[in-house]
Amino acid sequence: MIIIPTEKPIDWRRPPIAVIALILINIAVFAFYQSGDQSKYLRAYELYERNEFAQFEAAAYLNYRKQNGILQGDPELYDQLSDEFDKDPENLSQVILLDRDFLAYLSKHRHEWIPKDKIASWDQLRPNIERNIAGISSIELGLIPQHSSLITVFSHQFLHGDILHLLGNMLFLFICGFAVEAALGPLRFLLLYIVSGVGAGLIYSGIEVISSRGGVPLVGASGAISGVMAMYLMLFRLKKIEFFYWVLVFIGYFRAAALYILPLYIAKELLQYFFSDNSQVAYMAHVGGFICGAALLALIQWQKPESIDEEFLEEEPGQDPRRESLQAILQKIEAIQFRAAHKAVIEHQKEHGTCAESDFIAINLMSLNKDPAWLNANIDYLKRSQRDPELLSRQLTLWKRLSDKERHQMDELSRSQFAMRLLDAEYNDNAELIAIELFKNDSKEPMLTKLLGRLAVFYHQCENPGKAQKFEQALEQQLQRSL
Repeated sequence: MIIIPTEKPIDWRRPPIAVIALILINIAVFAFYQSGDQSKYLRAYELYERNEFAQFEAAAYLNYRKQNGILQGDPELYDQLSDEFDKDPENLSQVILLDRDFLAYLSKHRHEWIPKDKIASWDQLRPNIERNIAGISSIELGLIPQHSSLITVFSHQFLHGDILHLLGNMLFLFICGFAVEAALGPLRFLLLYIVSGVGAGLIYSGIEVISSRGGVPLVGASGAISGVMAMYLMLFRLKKIEFFYWVLVFIGYFRAAALYILPLYIAKELLQYFFSDNSQVAYMAHVGGFICGAALLALIQWQKPESIDEEFLEEEPGQDPRRESLQAILQKIEAIQFRAAHKAVIEHQKEHGTCAESDFIAINLMSLNKDPAWLNANIDYLKRSQRDPELLSRQLTLWKRLSDKERHQMDELSRSQFAMRLLDAEYNDNAELIAIELFKNDSKEPMLTKLLGRLAVFYHQCENPGKAQKFEQALEQQLQRSL
């Protein structure tokens, strides 16, 4: 579910200087600082595996976690981890490498756990492995709950997990940030943005430490951006403003009192926090950002209301013919006037051109109207490869509606590329199903080889040795098949 305030169209007469600066800084950090992360991790992992350190570190790691109380309250988790270590310690190398507190414990107790004939090489090589791990951006400057500092509560806001994480955050920052900056001024906006991100990080860290879940570094601007979204709503208070929504296959616009949406945002994040198992999303950082952003804006409204540009907030937004046209189409769909809506989409695209949103609506209407060209249009839409999280989500919706026979109308290369995009966006279950189907059908598509390798690496990183091994074996068979 996505709900975004869209009351204020961008006005380039007052350009969002701070927003643009933040976007450029985030892009630069990702491109120039974070680009070496993968090579650093691979160097550490390869050196660790080549010297088979996990064979004796595994038992020490299990004892370390037990002594530190991490597993004592969950006997099933302890037994599960113990069984995995016994079966194949090497598959848990990543778990050991990324738990940096463990190295201090092992260095102190190395004579208890490291064989005498291995101590010399361990003393020589393990610091080198650790230097590579310590140089990874999320560990060096990400916010690790038990080891937060003045630097990392600030720096984590400018790091991102991957390109889609970065693009998604920057899109939301641009959509919501320019209006907040126009109302507050660039310097005040920048200060509140940073403070919201700091507050979000501190709330996230506190909850993670209290719940004994801490350890995964927090990276990303989403806490600060949640603060910006809360400020947007606080600026308009009870005034009814326009929102864009996207729930499953339903998209459109509605108007509501701004502040009524803030509890909905917070409730959504709390529900996902409590009911999304093993998610890598920092939901409590989002909650912290909403709370901090709302509190900061309330403080300004109380102490310095004159610093807010109320004239800008009261300006009526100009009409957007393209949006009004799309809204008219959506109203026809809601009234179950599918043929009229389909004709309206065609006219809309003639007048305003095609876009991912209008094409998505058109394809759905073609399906409802049993248009014979629907399948080809659907497949063409699935082949689009722009790095757009909304486009990918729409593509996945269309893909799920296809039957197996219809999916096979899409060539193997395009299916493999689609699965790669899904995996990049962490829709791993869907990417896995496509890879398995192609593999079972004896596909010789070279892209499938790359996909299987990416899935093996992905599940290694997710600490799922069973699936990692499964895709490694599939990769070996695929390589032999392609010879």
